[in-house]
Amino acid sequence: MSLTYHFVSHTHWDREWYKTFETFRLDLVDLIEALLNLMRSNPRYKYFTLDGQTIILEDYLEIMPGRTQDLRHFIEKGSIFIGPWYVLPDEFLVSAESTVRNLLMGQRVASRFGAAMSVGYLPDSFGHIAMMPAILRGFEMDAAIVYRGFGGEPGQEKSEYRWRSPDGSEVLMIHLPPNGYGDAYLGKNDPQVFREKCRSLKAILDTRATTPHRLCMNGGDHHFPEPYLPEALRVMNDACAGQFIHSNLLNYIENVKTFLQERDIRLQTVEGELRQGYRYAFVVQSGVYSSRMYLKQANHTCEKWLVRYAEPLAIWASLAGRANLFAMLQQGWKWLLQNHPHDSICGCSIDAVHREMMTRFEKCRQIARGVVDKA
Repeated sequence: MSLTYHFVSHTHWDREWYKTFETFRLDLVDLIEALLNLMRSNPRYKYFTLDGQTIILEDYLEIMPGRTQDLRHFIEKGSIFIGPWYVLPDEFLVSAESTVRNLLMGQRVASRFGAAMSVGYLPDSFGHIAMMPAILRGFEMDAAIVYRGFGGEPGQEKSEYRWRSPDGSEVLMIHLPPNGYGDAYLGKNDPQVFREKCRSLKAILDTRATTPHRLCMNGGDHHFPEPYLPEALRVMNDACAGQFIHSNLLNYIENVKTFLQERDIRLQTVEGELRQGYRYAFVVQSGVYSSRMYLKQANHTCEKWLVRYAEPLAIWASLAGRANLFAMLQQGWKWLLQNHPHDSICGCSIDAVHREMMTRFEKCRQIARGVVDKA
């Protein structure tokens, strides 16, 4: 049986963390400029995933608005993959409504450029809520990529599972290996590195995969695309058994699903919250649930004002012709959602990041209260 190693090029973009948003955005502009130049100049470099969050497009185009058509071209072509999220959220510190609005906003932004990637991409969340499969199914997604919160316990050694919500909704769950979303990052243009990488990937992935298809995540935190990847894959194909290809998450998942269906393979079912993984790579950082509690309190206040007060009153006001209130509410949700990535709402970033978060919370509150007053 021929084995295929799907190299999925990507960046994991923490919008703010050990640097502020604007400091990281300087690097983001350079990254997307390099990506667009690479795809224009080298057709052998086929695919890149922008971390499953569409806010990256907004952050970049605020600085480089003239690149809108370039981005749209490669997104519509199926070379650059965006969404489905607006931001990659923490799942335990925000409300269920916020999680749904995150996907709604992500798909709304993606629709301006093409279509959102139909994969529940959750590569670094600090664990996962039990209802996530049901939420993803509600957005017509039948597969998820996860990492933290699972693995290391007996019976958790494979890459492929069925993940079931309490309501019975199921998705195909792809669990990343111990090195997570950076296991296939090369880091150096060196044939010896390429040969060593293909051997190390085979040693880990061949023991985990249920199908002939292996997911190799070619990226990492704030990593730029590696322009030498096509040559690296050529070297790997010469050095190691199997087929090493430049691929994408949709192609990989479709191949996995097809093999499982053709062979009628029944995967192990995983149910409930995923908050384990204490012996598996990066653990769930549960200590962040109580760090900088003022952030959690401000978030709850904003969610309450938007969902309980502003939106119901805006609906009533719309019956009297004040439809413009909904545009302002969308902006309020954007300010709130920008505080929901795990490094933000978890309170585990530098002080300057969390000072900026409080400004966003205040802007959200101002909009929500303003809508209530106008309604």
